[in-house]
Amino acid sequence: MALAAGAACPVCGALAPGPAPDRGVAPPPAPDSAVAAASPAQARDIVVWTHLSALVGLLGVPSPLGPLVLWLVKRGSHPFVDAQGKEALNFNLSALLYLAVLFVTGFVFSFLTLGLGLFLFVPAFIAGMAAWVVLVIVAAVRASKGELFRYPLTIRFVR
Repeated sequence: MALAAGAACPVCGALAPGPAPDRGVAPPPAPDSAVAAASPAQARDIVVWTHLSALVGLLGVPSPLGPLVLWLVKRGSHPFVDAQGKEALNFNLSALLYLAVLFVTGFVFSFLTLGLGLFLFVPAFIAGMAAWVVLVIVAAVRASKGELFRYPLTIRFVR
């Protein structure tokens, strides 16, 4: 019994010498591991949650963690998600830095003034936290409308 070139033997499974027969169209490539493209409405939803995810900072988790995770996972899905994810991450890194400097400065100043510095730095720290919460909410509202939002006083750590 003669086998066509490239055909398998029905008894032992060995391939006959020669080129493999053409079996038609090649199978489709494996799906890419990249994030699927998001529609503009989906992109707005992702960005809203990216901004709001910073509020985990109120629970004791570092505030840049939420925007960082969402931005890393979804940044390839839409340019709006990439731009606003970086903006949210940069703002929360900046806010964390500013509040940490204020806290340390306030602690040292309060120690040197035997506690009188607390009357200055505690209200300043509370005002800084309130401004952070308000700006995060304003950014989420603007993102829900599809508008680009630029946080004030933000250091661009991630470009």
